[in-house]
Amino acid sequence: MTLRPGSQQLDPPVPDAADVTITLQESDRVAPESPPRRRRLAPVMSVLGLLLSVAAPAVVFVVGDHAHWGAPSQAVVLSIASPAGSTSPHDALVRLAESIAATPDDSTTGYTYHHWRIWSISTTGSPAPAGMPKNTPAVFASEFRRWEAEDGSGQGIDIENAPDYTFKTADPNYRTTDGEFVNGHTTRTTFAAGNRRSPIAGPIATEPAALARQLATVDPMPDGPQAMIRAVDELYTTHYVTLPTRRAILRVLADLDGLTYRPVTTDRAGRPGVAVSLVGRGVEYTLLFDSSSGQLLASEQRSIGAHEYFVVPNGLVRYYVLFMEQGHRPGLG
Repeated sequence: MTLRPGSQQLDPPVPDAADVTITLQESDRVAPESPPRRRRLAPVMSVLGLLLSVAAPAVVFVVGDHAHWGAPSQAVVLSIASPAGSTSPHDALVRLAESIAATPDDSTTGYTYHHWRIWSISTTGSPAPAGMPKNTPAVFASEFRRWEAEDGSGQGIDIENAPDYTFKTADPNYRTTDGEFVNGHTTRTTFAAGNRRSPIAGPIATEPAALARQLATVDPMPDGPQAMIRAVDELYTTHYVTLPTRRAILRVLADLDGLTYRPVTTDRAGRPGVAVSLVGRGVEYTLLFDSSSGQLLASEQRSIGAHEYFVVPNGLVRYYVLFMEQGHRPGLG
């Protein structure tokens, strides 16, 4: 997908019975032939017994060190299968689609308004900025605001920050602040009627099968189910998504193969939500939704291991979109 114009450590979420991970440090590795070390698993076994006693659908133990941005570099994963009757990602998303409610912007009119932020790993290109080798990898961050009329006319304000060569803003635990873009380079643009930012042409469908066909136009040669994840990102960046379409999106995602569901998580702005993820070609794709309205809060692409093109630390977030606001405005600016 073409890049569109437009951490600090998070407090650990309260573990949900449907999504529990227990991590032991490198010093807690257990040697099977050593009886004293085996006794160190007793607390973990007690936790396991407690979880099973409340019918937790799945428990995963990860034993290893976390040398690369929170991603286990040498991990042993032991999974306990979900018992019969546990909630699947499909069922969780269908229930969410049935429960989400309208927002005030669903019933207002005017200019469609989008406010979002993007962080993306790329290179400085050639020629590079003074003092930097050409094609040096970095994180490029921008903030965008768009006001758009139905005929495509409107206004845009773009703010671009200096490249981040430390990759701090690619840390999976990074959090943004209101002051992050105050010193960036600002560009203002006026758009004439007929301007079109997206391959997804309106009106946007509200029935899941029709919407899936519409979203498929974003990538005529999809590389897997992750293409649908990217298409949802595209839709939210370029259109106001109404409640019926938000419900249809969740039902479309529910039918994707390989999907996982997290009922408790937060975005880079600290907003809580639910997340769906899948892995394709060495990248974990994640969408985070508001559990009340069903609106998309964030879209993330995180390397599972090494980046296939750039020499950067393993496990970085290579692309992140934070949807700050989506609604309607009576006028420009």
